[in-house]
Amino acid sequence: MMSLFKRTKKITDERIENVRNKIYKEMYHVILAICLVSALFKLYKYGADSGELYLEFVIIVAGGLYYLARSIFLGVFWDEVEMHDRTSKTPMSRKTVFGTIALALIIAIFMGVNSAVSYADSSSQGVWYFVLVSFVSVMIYLPILLLFFGGIYLLAKKIGMKNS
Repeated sequence: MMSLFKRTKKITDERIENVRNKIYKEMYHVILAICLVSALFKLYKYGADSGELYLEFVIIVAGGLYYLARSIFLGVFWDEVEMHDRTSKTPMSRKTVFGTIALALIIAIFMGVNSAVSYADSSSQGVWYFVLVSFVSVMIYLPILLLFFGGIYLLAKKIGMKNS
């Protein structure tokens, strides 16, 4: 009777586990692609202000956050960073900073173009709005994004060092 609740360790083939993990990885990418196509379709059909994109946004962001949290707490993230730094000329910390700066610039340019197109009456006023809004956007988003991505990187490093 006691053996009924006793967990027995199943012997699994490593090759089968690797193939199964590849299938799960591909399935995750297919789900992300479906969500992206659905979001683009809803943007095209209903516009950006309709508020119809919450489910796709939650699926895309929650999946990424779950993977990031699991990999950090299992110590895989920091191992991947160390493997990357051994083989790459540019360390992951520098890539994180450059990627964050690039993301802040993309957001600033998008917001500058949006302001110039939506609110300017003349081309010179449009250029002024673009420069002003882009500059202010960089001043706002760059520190926030550096704190966010740099904080995640340092947190992953601290947890990875603790687990190893």
